[in-house]
Amino acid sequence: MSSPSRRSSVPLPLPDPSSSRSETSAVRSEGDAAEEKSEEQRPGRRRRKRKQRGPTRPTIALLTEEAKQRLLRAEGQTSPGTTVSPFAPAPRRPQYPPFPEDGNVEDVRKWNDECHEVSKIIKKIEKERDKDIPIKTEPKDPYTTEAIQSSRDKVVVLQAARAIVSISHIMDDGQRRPQCTGIIIKQWSDDTGHHHATIVTYSRIVCEAGRKRDPLPKLSVCLPNKKTVLDAELIYFNDHYDIALLHINLEVTMELPSFGRGPEYGQEVFVLARDGEASLRARRGDIQWLEESDILGRDHYMFLSCDIPEGGNEGMVIDNDGVVRGMAIYCSPYPAVTSISTIVKCIDMFMQFNQVARPLFGIGVRTIALLDVQLQEDISDFGIKGGFLVDRVYNPVAEDLGIKRGNVITSINGKGALTLPELEDYLLLLGWGYLEDKLNCIKDIKLRVCDLKSGVEIDVTLPVRFYDKSERKLRFRHDED
Repeated sequence: MSSPSRRSSVPLPLPDPSSSRSETSAVRSEGDAAEEKSEEQRPGRRRRKRKQRGPTRPTIALLTEEAKQRLLRAEGQTSPGTTVSPFAPAPRRPQYPPFPEDGNVEDVRKWNDECHEVSKIIKKIEKERDKDIPIKTEPKDPYTTEAIQSSRDKVVVLQAARAIVSISHIMDDGQRRPQCTGIIIKQWSDDTGHHHATIVTYSRIVCEAGRKRDPLPKLSVCLPNKKTVLDAELIYFNDHYDIALLHINLEVTMELPSFGRGPEYGQEVFVLARDGEASLRARRGDIQWLEESDILGRDHYMFLSCDIPEGGNEGMVIDNDGVVRGMAIYCSPYPAVTSISTIVKCIDMFMQFNQVARPLFGIGVRTIALLDVQLQEDISDFGIKGGFLVDRVYNPVAEDLGIKRGNVITSINGKGALTLPELEDYLLLLGWGYLEDKLNCIKDIKLRVCDLKSGVEIDVTLPVRFYDKSERKLRFRHDED
């Protein structure tokens, strides 16, 4: 038998149970033992235990550009033509290299550069992955996040938002403008099983300066799912009340909102709208204790303490229970609200008579109950507890009857305790009676008027005309025909 070579393995004795190294001893070659012995004999060097490692992964910084691309393809992509299940595990990310064991400054600097390179590749991979995520993790509108905080408010707002849509007017050049919000107020199915819906939205989507801008406007409606875009047909618009009615065909039925009475002064409300991408926008505010007569020829506006979000013209105004109280309109200096009771009366009247009529009152007034407390005290000295302060008279017939600025109208057809939105609803009620019987309808209004300067109070019968056109009247003496 030939003599054993220097590198051949030799049998080792069994480990001694009492030895502290019995748990870590292993079979090693003579060369390994000699190398360990020489390492121990080096002065000033700590003895290191060799750890058995698998094949190491090449660091990013040491790879060529071509090798980096191969690594990225292996980490973040599949081979061409491969179908990936949507529930397949996510591809592994590149891993950071281990920290240098010897702590050499140059090695640490290289390690730091390699980590930066790995971080950039990871960010690139994650950015590509995020493109496939259907929703964004960050809020689109921080003001909406700020307005809707509690879980209850979120439930209420999301429920109401199912009935609001985004409306666009398609111009001749294909551009979609202006954009506003609409509310689905009615839906039905015909005998063939097809579904239909009526939407109320902002009149200026189809008119400008009170006049229809296009005989056959091209309108589109984006539903709350942000994917379904439908053509819409204009049914009716009324410039005075800022509303337009649209008709759409649906494949499925939609949820209708809950309608209540008009908003109350001082009431907290939410304003809901949809932006150009049909995403939900919301604001929280109050109905201000404020009335302004003859704002853009309208006395029925109420005013918000908050701004209106993007796309908020005809945005839905709801209370804390999700009940619709009105629709919002851009106005200066404060955003305005038209009471839902006024809007519903207009819609019902159009559905019944195919037109909307109201008497031309021609007198700008403010409710005494909402005047400054000092003005109320001065007026109360005349024994007046309620009614309307005349701000402006632009009806020449009323002027001829002696009604002038500064007078107080204590009652209108016997009604005195009315706010301006309630007065508008009453005028619409008179318009309903006019359309029911134009020949025999009473075409005058009885006023009780007090002149504060003289203290004299008189009864005035004011003849009125009823206006039933959709477009804005150019002057008070407008020819109805």
